[in-house]
Amino acid sequence: MSKFKLIIAISIFGFVWISLALIGCATTATNIKTAKKLSQVEKESSIVYGQIKWLEHGEEKNIGKKFLGMSVTPHLIKIEDKIRIIGEVSDGGQFVWSLEPGKYFIFKMQYQDPWSGNYFVVPKVAFDVPRNGKIYYIGMLKCEFEPKRNLIGMVSGGVEFSILDEDDIYISNFQERFSITANEIEKSLMIHDSRLPRAIETTKEFNLAVSIINALFLGL
Repeated sequence: MSKFKLIIAISIFGFVWISLALIGCATTATNIKTAKKLSQVEKESSIVYGQIKWLEHGEEKNIGKKFLGMSVTPHLIKIEDKIRIIGEVSDGGQFVWSLEPGKYFIFKMQYQDPWSGNYFVVPKVAFDVPRNGKIYYIGMLKCEFEPKRNLIGMVSGGVEFSILDEDDIYISNFQERFSITANEIEKSLMIHDSRLPRAIETTKEFNLAVSIINALFLGL
């Protein structure tokens, strides 16, 4: 094997190894669907719940997991220890996750539909889980997408993100679904801030995210 081919082979192997390592570092926040599963959450964790709403040209899209449907998958990082988490989202965009206390940055969100393949958008959203053993409503993440497609179907276009507080609907629905009382639920709404970095793959980007998120939750 020539020296050039050896370098290429090593580079490919290194890329694959790093990719697999990064995938392996991510845990999954399973979407909790039943009262029984909710009761089994570890005492060191809390529950956060909310919804993702996706619109294209002003029309709401049905988020689901069907083969020919569209789906969104948020990717989180816990600021305190850099643990990466992939959040499961159910049909309709609802999610109920068990998370340890800490500050979380939704640093990207995977978007997929039957025509477009896999894409990532950057919501620049964070939320806080103050204490363990609690249930927190973190609001609705509204995503307004204005897609453009070229002749071969590739997608481009911007997404605007905002946080909605619809506690009058979602707290009562959560109570009924999981058979709990209203005083067991607190609010810790997500925050969207355009100053947050588009990526966190370097120490500089991560430290910038940490400083902004800490300031946001201190009200600065």
